[in-house]
Amino acid sequence: MRVYAVWFDMLFGDRRDRWDGDGMTDPRVQHFWDEEKVVGTWFSANVTHRSGTTWDFYALYGPEARDLARPLSRGGTIVGHHEQLAADIRPLLGSAATPG
Repeated sequence: MRVYAVWFDMLFGDRRDRWDGDGMTDPRVQHFWDEEKVVGTWFSANVTHRSGTTWDFYALYGPEARDLARPLSRGGTIVGHHEQLAADIRPLLGSAATPG
């Protein structure tokens, strides 16, 4: 599994020098800072069709994904949508997703 977290400033006080990725400390998460909000703008134009920049958002892709405009699952914040994300990711993880 690969997890990419892309960060940029959207709220007052958001700044790269204050950012620490707190809350996403799993070693599989790769963090990126996007000063120009290129990723959020792309997701707005191609996935969410929101005006402005898409942020606090997740997109889930399968291992064979080639078209980033067509995620298997997408939603708002990971915290707010963790149950849906977990349900959608479970089939991709196979036996590794079985609680035990």
